[in-house]
Amino acid sequence: MVLMYNSMPISINYSFNFGVILLVIYVCLLLTGFFCTFFYNNLLSVSFNNLILSSVNIFFFSSLRCFHNTFANLFFLFMFFHIFKSFFYSSSQVVLTLILGVIIFIVSCAIAFFGYCLPMGQMSF
Repeated sequence: MVLMYNSMPISINYSFNFGVILLVIYVCLLLTGFFCTFFYNNLLSVSFNNLILSSVNIFFFSSLRCFHNTFANLFFLFMFFHIFKSFFYSSSQVVLTLILGVIIFIVSCAIAFFGYCLPMGQMSF
């Protein structure tokens, strides 16, 4: 039996799926965030009460918020795994790409932190 030439590297494994998993999680994160904005009110006097009342009155709003929170946590977890995989498989070849990945990770952490600051210094929960 003759083995044919294959263009795939020998060291390919499951960790090469982290980029695709990140894309799927990011799309789900955008969709749940988009649906959560339908029920947000930016008035300072009613924003927190509206959030609590929406959880009680709107069907699946609590689940939607829970899904959004879970997708956000998974996004950062898989982003860390993706950078970690890149560090081990190609850190000596493309240093600039690795540095840019770390910068994107830090900027994403900053956006996530400042994006969840509510009026009057309240943090979302």
